[in-house]
Amino acid sequence: MNVEEKVGITTYVTKTEGIDGDVKVSLEDFYVEEIAKLKIGEEGRFTIIRVKKVNWDTMNFVRALANALRISQKRIHYAGTKDKKAVTVQHFAISSLSDEKIERLKSLRIKDAEIEVLGKSNRDIQLGDLIGNKFRVVVRNAKNGDRIRRIEEELREKGTPNFFGLQRFGSIRFITHEVGLHILKRDYETAFWTYVAKPFEGENEEVRRIREILWETRDAKFGLRELPKYLRYERNLLQKLREGKSEREALLSLPKNLKMMFVHAYQSYVFNRVLSARIEEFGNLKDVEKGDWVDFVEFENGYYRFAEDFVKVGDHNFKRVKFLVEKRRASLAIPLPGYETKLGDDWTSEKIREFLEADGISLEDFKHEFDEFSSKGSFRVADILIEHTNLNFEAGDTIVFEFFLPKGCYATIFLREFVKKPLS
Repeated sequence: MNVEEKVGITTYVTKTEGIDGDVKVSLEDFYVEEIAKLKIGEEGRFTIIRVKKVNWDTMNFVRALANALRISQKRIHYAGTKDKKAVTVQHFAISSLSDEKIERLKSLRIKDAEIEVLGKSNRDIQLGDLIGNKFRVVVRNAKNGDRIRRIEEELREKGTPNFFGLQRFGSIRFITHEVGLHILKRDYETAFWTYVAKPFEGENEEVRRIREILWETRDAKFGLRELPKYLRYERNLLQKLREGKSEREALLSLPKNLKMMFVHAYQSYVFNRVLSARIEEFGNLKDVEKGDWVDFVEFENGYYRFAEDFVKVGDHNFKRVKFLVEKRRASLAIPLPGYETKLGDDWTSEKIREFLEADGISLEDFKHEFDEFSSKGSFRVADILIEHTNLNFEAGDTIVFEFFLPKGCYATIFLREFVKKPLS
């Protein structure tokens, strides 16, 4: 089983062979620029900045910026996180800065970061302000660049799968969804040890050896002695055990955003499995049936995004939806299961039921006694719609792709159809 199969990605929609090649050979090979809807003027409570940074995780940058300005991290707002191993451009809104601190901000020096003060606003930056991202990705050591156009034509005809990328499931050990499943089963002991100790191929050999021993022995003292300091969440959990806390109590001590990630990752895993099955059975993402769900395309500032106005297909709207799908103004959507998800007798509902039952859970299990482990469910578009991505490329031994994706879509997933191998 390859690494993608472990997170529910089991197929490609295109049949043309890939170009192979390597992504992220250097940090400069992966450039991401945020496209956001901002209202900037000369007055307002929030100072808006644009930051170009290299090899910076968003949350770590926020921590460094807050420390440099001597303010709380809670005063710095942003629309979404960005890859660390990349050159990234994004916006931040900082609340209630004095004139003195704004002047300091203009001359602030943070390693591998360029800060530009754009102005002020009466509102902060939120996820809803993000339209999407522009990408420039270099693929090195590629072969047969002439295949790119054929793959693009296939994607236009069949659809471009919108899987959740490997990053959704962890950084090196893609086990976050497994933790989420055990939490939904209320098996906190297995959830705890899966997160702390389950070995995974690709991790540093020495750390993997330690995890293998820890996985077998469940010896918290050994883990605290041997695990490297940078694995701070694992060490914090083990420390809670040493203090006499249960596995459940230890997991509940984690930061809220990390706790929420577990169940969300499991939902993403189910989505990937359903999307893979859809491609394998239908051969494309353009055939929409009664009982399916769709979302619609809207345009802003020359870019497209999905309206997040999910509609069920029935007798009353089938012809209209079919027309909009053909015109690339609507896209198939798949539920992310939760306790408010309504399943019918359609193909997608049957698949979700099948996968949940195989994992030993039901929709009711998503109504958890702890809010961070609970989810009412939502939807996600299944087809990225390559027609609206403004795709351009320069072919040779080194191939440069330039394209735009709406928020929530992964560049690595978009490119995997071209290279035909897992990308993270």
